[in-house]
Amino acid sequence: MIQPSLHQSIELFVIINLLVVGLSHFIRPQIWVDFFKLLASKGQAGNVFNALLSLGLGSFIFSFHMVWDGPMIIVTIYGLLLTIKGFLYLTVPDLGLKSIAKVDDSYNKFKIVGLLMSSVALYLMWVLISNF
Repeated sequence: MIQPSLHQSIELFVIINLLVVGLSHFIRPQIWVDFFKLLASKGQAGNVFNALLSLGLGSFIFSFHMVWDGPMIIVTIYGLLLTIKGFLYLTVPDLGLKSIAKVDDSYNKFKIVGLLMSSVALYLMWVLISNF
């Protein structure tokens, strides 16, 4: 049995998350509209919840995936960006509140984001499998 490295395990974790969340954005955008409307309705508490999701996921990825070259740099940058987002939303709460309040009933944005996330996940999966 082949034992994946820590970096490969984090890469697979990100691939699975991007693919599942991306497909759900594309296939079921209404659940995301409802989710962000719920967060917006909770005010600061909704912002803190959103920020902690990003900070937790991002800091986990970034802490264990310090790859700064090749295609898998995407994983490291993704983790860094999520960490920065969480930091900003917790320290400048109005920024987070504005972001979650922007959601409208238009599904197109969620579908586009879903396609982008899924495409990145499939590309990363191809890279991971090719290098295994």
